[in-house]
Amino acid sequence: MKKALLFISLLLVSLSFSQIDYGKQVKKKDVDKGLISFVKTTDDKGNVSIGFRMDDLPVGPQLNIDAAGIKTYSNYNKDHVMDGTTIIMNSSTGEVTLYTYRNNLLDGPAFQIANGKIAWTKQFKKGFEDPNGYTVNHSFDFYTDKNKPNFEGFTIEKYKTSYALGYFAYGSKAFPIIQIWDAGDSFYGQCIQGLRKEFGVYFFANKNIYIGAWHKNNQEGLGFIVDKNLTVIQKGFYDAGTLKISL
Repeated sequence: MKKALLFISLLLVSLSFSQIDYGKQVKKKDVDKGLISFVKTTDDKGNVSIGFRMDDLPVGPQLNIDAAGIKTYSNYNKDHVMDGTTIIMNSSTGEVTLYTYRNNLLDGPAFQIANGKIAWTKQFKKGFEDPNGYTVNHSFDFYTDKNKPNFEGFTIEKYKTSYALGYFAYGSKAFPIIQIWDAGDSFYGQCIQGLRKEFGVYFFANKNIYIGAWHKNNQEGLGFIVDKNLTVIQKGFYDAGTLKISL
């Protein structure tokens, strides 16, 4: 009984912190039914769109590159609205911005890096900047280890072979977060209880990029991989880090 209560509490903590609406994300059954397709298009203005479609509308992971070269990595749920972390990279200005979306509105923490320095950190609520700043639901304080400090908010954390920059909750990586490894890999997206979960973008040292869903640090859900030239290498539904259904 005690273990069951702990499991329920952990689940509630995940849902409490997770801005992404898990119930509205594409599941394997949607792919099995043939409801999901994949497109790569370029319009007459030079804007490139790469990602999944459902009912001819964006769903799941997306990469959009405008004519100026600004890259936007985002996720859409089955209502076809932005949901979760969005990453905007502007190589011409050196700006990298991470936002949190819910129902197409800015809703949650955000920050920007400009030329390697922290430009700003903000909190949004239903489309507007929240003057109260970053907050964590303390109704779940029983989950934390009372004998050690549990940092909450924006910080930089150094690990053995990497460092993380972004928002933390209960002392663990939360969202949005950037983690960079000494070997050259990097991750931009959402973590829950310190692990990569839901939408995020992983840059491999070999210049390949995975754009998609995660669960407990593994690729899981809709996702695709492109190389440095934006050639699509893999696309489909992943399970436990392996592509199970190719689209």
